[in-house]
Amino acid sequence: MEEMQLAVDAATTPGVKMWMNWMLFIFLLSIVFVWKHVAARYVLGAFFLTVPIAILVFNLTQSAHLIGISHILLWGPLAYFLFRREVKAVSFKPASPYGVWLILLLCTITISLVFDVRDIALVMQGMK
Repeated sequence: MEEMQLAVDAATTPGVKMWMNWMLFIFLLSIVFVWKHVAARYVLGAFFLTVPIAILVFNLTQSAHLIGISHILLWGPLAYFLFRREVKAVSFKPASPYGVWLILLLCTITISLVFDVRDIALVMQGMK
């Protein structure tokens, strides 16, 4: 795990580190909603499952740029589930604290996945 952290630190800029802190914050904010919203439990579970999968990917590839595979495997389906089950629900209130958090989370996941796919493509092309 320490080796992975060193590789991630070496491969990230201050802006990316700020983005990673934002992702940590927005995912962990799910703790506020886990008692009332089942979907928040899925978010928290997916977040914690990301870590062992990221470690596995890093141990297999030794590439910090491929850790995003764990995001694609977990967060892609999670975003689809959240959109279909929560956002499209008649009872969804986007102006509620839960609604604002969920929209921010979905935007965060979407942006992260775009960068993850880009990083994986660059690694496959030998550019990273």
